[in-house]
Amino acid sequence: MEKELSKLEQLKASRNPLRVIDDIYKEANEGVPLSEDYIGLLKWYGMYPHINHDDLEDKKYFMKRVKLVDASMNLEQLKVMAKIGKKYAQGLVDFTTRENVQFHYIQIKDLPEIFNMLESVGLTSRMASGDGPRPIVTCPVSGLDNNEIIDVTKIVKEIDTYFDTNEDQFCNFPRKYKLSVSGCACHCCGHEIQDIAFTAFEEKDEILFDLTIGGGLSKSKQIAYRANRYVKEEQIKDVSIAVAEIFRDNGNRHNRNKARIRHLINDWGVEKFVDEIENKIGYKLQVGLEEPEITPIEKRNHFGINKSKVEGESFIGFATIAGRVPGDDFEKFATILEKYDAKGIRLTTRQNFIVYGVKDEVAKQLADEFDALGYPYEPNTFRGIIQSCTGREFCKFGITETKNYTNSLIKYLEDKCADFDEYIKISVSGCGNACSHSQISDIGLIGCKTRVDGQRVEAYDIQLGGHLQGTIKSKFAQSSKLKIPADEVPSFIEKLINDYKKDNLNSKSFKEYLTKIDLNN
Repeated sequence: MEKELSKLEQLKASRNPLRVIDDIYKEANEGVPLSEDYIGLLKWYGMYPHINHDDLEDKKYFMKRVKLVDASMNLEQLKVMAKIGKKYAQGLVDFTTRENVQFHYIQIKDLPEIFNMLESVGLTSRMASGDGPRPIVTCPVSGLDNNEIIDVTKIVKEIDTYFDTNEDQFCNFPRKYKLSVSGCACHCCGHEIQDIAFTAFEEKDEILFDLTIGGGLSKSKQIAYRANRYVKEEQIKDVSIAVAEIFRDNGNRHNRNKARIRHLINDWGVEKFVDEIENKIGYKLQVGLEEPEITPIEKRNHFGINKSKVEGESFIGFATIAGRVPGDDFEKFATILEKYDAKGIRLTTRQNFIVYGVKDEVAKQLADEFDALGYPYEPNTFRGIIQSCTGREFCKFGITETKNYTNSLIKYLEDKCADFDEYIKISVSGCGNACSHSQISDIGLIGCKTRVDGQRVEAYDIQLGGHLQGTIKSKFAQSSKLKIPADEVPSFIEKLINDYKKDNLNSKSFKEYLTKIDLNN
């Protein structure tokens, strides 16, 4: 007997959200609380209600996430996204750590037009969020970088198409399912924190993918396990689907805090989980006991002007300010690309972007125009690597405001520590869920509250020493047990840097220094 789909599953599987938009809009405007089915449908299409803590009466706005299948927007797509940002999002656009775009201030009444605009250029927000397969993280310079191990663009699109085409089977997971497929030589995708990841390496003239499973951040953070299996390119799709089915059928549906793949693996053990994968796909995977050499996190970037493997072309990596891109700038991006006949942009897992398809002879001119807009291609250490989440401004979990705060933090450090040029990854998270990856940063700022003169004020729990470099060398940042008022954090970081300059405790780098200090003494 076939499983009967719930109302929510039927709505998702219909592939036509417009047929229920009128009902949703009517409920929203009559003050009727939206049903769980409708909220679930909106999430499936990348929509989350804005939770503006400073204006709790305003319920009409939503955040909308748009899925970029291979982290990419061509010129025509970029133009449409710029129009959406200006016309419907009040100019507030964010890049996410999963290489997607988030618009703010979206209203339900505008969804039909937004859906039509996205569809006109081959974009969608379906499966951009919700309890199902999330957009696949991949290297933004796939097919471009001369140093890449393998171009995985085709396999990423095949997996996404399979989940999209068969969404009736994958529309109701216990929770989200995060996947990464990467052929990047510098491991920019962060496979260590994915539910499942395939990381390319070369072994005796053969390209294989190291399989890792069970990674993730948030409050139940965990570095992924190696499955001790190597996967061939043609097997990636099979394994991706098998793990999705295992999670769908066996994940914890009774406790949302335990409803991620890592909890299932912890309950079963890695060997049983791998056995179940092989039972699903119907064949044995190659045993691989040795982990490939993994690039440390401080060397994972694609900044600057780089010669592309496409003859006569370059790609250029630029930094944002923690992923926030005003709508006007989004429109200017498209204008510059059109002026120099460039092909498009791709987003990175660090909330930055690259411009691709740039003719070699105009690469410097294009790069300088972006730099003049405030998006450097040779960024300093503070501007290029810092990340932040949505924060209290729009997120119901947010305790502190993050985007504007991060902007001011960058400017303070650029002014006070202008001569500091060592790598330092700072992440600002508005709560303990750590969406900005503060748990794997050198300095992680976790939003909280503390008391100053009897008043509760925004503050940050200071965490130090996070690192990614494979399953063995990776480690999470440790809390210093200090909760510092938000307005004192910039000078606190400045003091850390100055103390390091005076006495580095025999450290080879500031990154190492942060693992040695005790802030409580």
